[in-house]
Amino acid sequence: MNAKPVRMCMGCGGRAPQRDLLRLAVTSDGTLAVVTSRQHSGRTGYVHPKGECWERFAARKGPLRSLGRAVDKASRVTLVQQLKRIEHFGMIR
Repeated sequence: MNAKPVRMCMGCGGRAPQRDLLRLAVTSDGTLAVVTSRQHSGRTGYVHPKGECWERFAARKGPLRSLGRAVDKASRVTLVQQLKRIEHFGMIR
C-alpha cells in the first residue's frame, strides 16, 4: 500500500495530498515565505495554489496552529500579493 500524506489548507480548511499544496513557513525575520525544499525544518503550513484560498488565509484572525504562532495580517497580505504576481507569470502549478 502506498499512502500519500494529506494536509489541511490554512485558507479553506479543505484537505488535499501534500504535493498538491503550497508549503509556507515563517522566516527568521518573521515574514512568510513559500518553502520549495523538503529539507526545511520547523513548523510549516499549507495552502491550495488558488487565489480564493490565499484570500481566506490573508483574512484569518488569530494564531495559525500549523505555524505555531500568530502571523500579522500585513505579512499574510504581502505573501498573497507575491503569490498573485508569481501566478500571473505561470510559475505556480
